[in-house]
Amino acid sequence: MDGSGGGWIVGGWRRIELHPIHLRSIASPTVQGCRGPQVSKLNENWWTESLYFAVRSNKATKKIQSLRVSGPDFFASAQSTCQALINQPIPEFSHAMEVYGSNMEKLSKSIIEVILMSLGPELEQKFASEFKNCHGYLRVNNYSPPENTKNVQEEEVEGLGMHTDMSCITIVYQDEVGGLQVRSKEGKWMNIDPCQDTLVVNVGDLLQAWSNGKLRSSEHRVVLKEHVSRFSIAFFWCFEDEKLIVAPEEIVGNGNLRVYKPFVCADYLKFRESNEKGKFEKVGFTVKHFAGK
Repeated sequence: MDGSGGGWIVGGWRRIELHPIHLRSIASPTVQGCRGPQVSKLNENWWTESLYFAVRSNKATKKIQSLRVSGPDFFASAQSTCQALINQPIPEFSHAMEVYGSNMEKLSKSIIEVILMSLGPELEQKFASEFKNCHGYLRVNNYSPPENTKNVQEEEVEGLGMHTDMSCITIVYQDEVGGLQVRSKEGKWMNIDPCQDTLVVNVGDLLQAWSNGKLRSSEHRVVLKEHVSRFSIAFFWCFEDEKLIVAPEEIVGNGNLRVYKPFVCADYLKFRESNEKGKFEKVGFTVKHFAGK
């Protein structure tokens, strides 16, 4: 893969332009695998486990169906999910997930290396071990068209409400429909329009906390603007559950204070996924609410 160009768009989002042959060889079979005739059997049983931010957003409840495929054995995870949903495996789909997930793992490691280098020329080697036990998972997302087709262009129908990602980084492939928006520091919603042969990379909450806020986990959402389904594949690269997340002194800098209290990764995930009444009446809780000083 040839990671090049693109430039920062806003907040923690960045476009990564890949060599067209490489991206198409990975993404195209994956999309075809996810849209194949056998996978259509999954439509009525899409797995929404842990998709708390969609379930808890009134506007998003019936707009998104999400299938999770976990690494490192993406093939086995996909097969298991298909078996649970429709009582039969789908090898073509599972193979597509295996190829795509494995390539996203490799790309994530390269992105982390570049991020560490950007924080300081000597930091990449010193702190690479912090990320050696990271793991990833995929979410294959299908957003249903708005039920009310009147004035859909004027009314912003949320397919997925405002949230931040519980990851170190997130890599998103979106189809030509679009609808992804990121919120700027000034509170303005900015469109992340689809771009051919391009993946979108976002900094997540875990990396924001680890970097002491130097890297920003941007609030974002999906808005349904057209009368067609929207398809995307998101890859989440995360610290291991038992990792203690604390910003290194070299990242914090002399004379500066840590802005986040140390916390265990799994504890934050439980906080975000909590079902206790009153904790999550709406979308929008972040690592600042959990560990901010």
